[in-house]
Amino acid sequence: MSKEIVHDDAEMTFGEHLDELRKILMRVICIFGALFCVLFALKGIVLDVVLAPVLENFPTNRFFNWMAEMMGSEALRISPDSVDLYNTKMAGQFLLHIKSSLVGAFVIAFPYLIWELWLFVKPALPPHQRKKSFRYVLETPVWFVLGLLFGYFIIAPLAINFLGNYQVSEQINNIIGVDSFMNTVISVSFAAAIAFQLPLLIRLLATMGIVTSEGMRQYRKVAVAALLIFAAIITPPDVVSQVLIFVPCYVLYEYGIGIAARIEAARAKEEAEYEAAMAAEKAKAEEEAKRKAEEEAAQQEQEDANEKDATNEVDDTDDTTSEDTPEEAETESENSDDDEDEGVEEEFEEITSPLGTAMMPKFPEKIGEAPKKRKIVYSVATEEPEEDNSTEQSEA
Repeated sequence: MSKEIVHDDAEMTFGEHLDELRKILMRVICIFGALFCVLFALKGIVLDVVLAPVLENFPTNRFFNWMAEMMGSEALRISPDSVDLYNTKMAGQFLLHIKSSLVGAFVIAFPYLIWELWLFVKPALPPHQRKKSFRYVLETPVWFVLGLLFGYFIIAPLAINFLGNYQVSEQINNIIGVDSFMNTVISVSFAAAIAFQLPLLIRLLATMGIVTSEGMRQYRKVAVAALLIFAAIITPPDVVSQVLIFVPCYVLYEYGIGIAARIEAARAKEEAEYEAAMAAEKAKAEEEAKRKAEEEAAQQEQEDANEKDATNEVDDTDDTTSEDTPEEAETESENSDDDEDEGVEEEFEEITSPLGTAMMPKFPEKIGEAPKKRKIVYSVATEEPEEDNSTEQSEA
């Protein structure tokens, strides 16, 4: 049992699948063999269960006899006393013992068999389908056992009573073989067990989308006819048995319609939730894209504004430089010349001689220091001659 989850998250090779299937079959065979040995050892209990439908104190026989007395109808009375069982084969009773033990072991081991089969299929199922499939594991044995009990307690006594007491002629006596009796009980019981799987079949088909509740309601008449034919096949050829098997089958059919409707409602809800989630995700993606677009636009605007500000600063600087008037330029030039002259005058010293005054550069205070300017400016002082006033007067 601890091996079922070994390969849940890893792929299995074909050889590993065969090995896992071999292990499952070995476990099932061991359980089935152990149950067979136990039931074979309990010979008295098993045979009492097999032969019980022909006994007068069988629950179904007592119920129908009570119904016959209450309703005053002999048609409902079951008379199993007239049914005598005979063994016509040398190993007939031994084979009956083995067959009854095998059938009992299979019925008891059936839930375990379904469980092992599910464990084998489980690794191949998606995680979201494992929980849904587990419901089939639980319901399949339940419906199987219910159908088996219905067939054993309801159909089998009626079939035995009808077939055992039916006569074509009074000159013919029924000698019923024990193997024939065993086959009748097993066939009708397992037929009912299979019929009770109808809800699970409808659930599976509705889950796959093959059938719908509306379609089942629309073809209800066709389903009734099909169920009547099915009941006639699996039951003895009498109306009572056929009706008794038809009634539960029709009830299960109506129950299946409800199952299909619930599955459709659940599917519609899941689809609505999925669409809502997709719409919300789409809206979120659109909002995120819009937000990113706004951020990019804002960033681009900021970059454009910064670039524009930088361009304006450069233009202002150029305008300030180019807007100097000629008067300002001349004034600046004169100021610069005055500054230069002042610097020059500071670097020259005035030397006076009889011929005039000369500006000589100062000698450097230190040897090896060259004067900053070597320009010499001479200023010669001349005296203008006085004009002769007498000459001017004579000329006048």
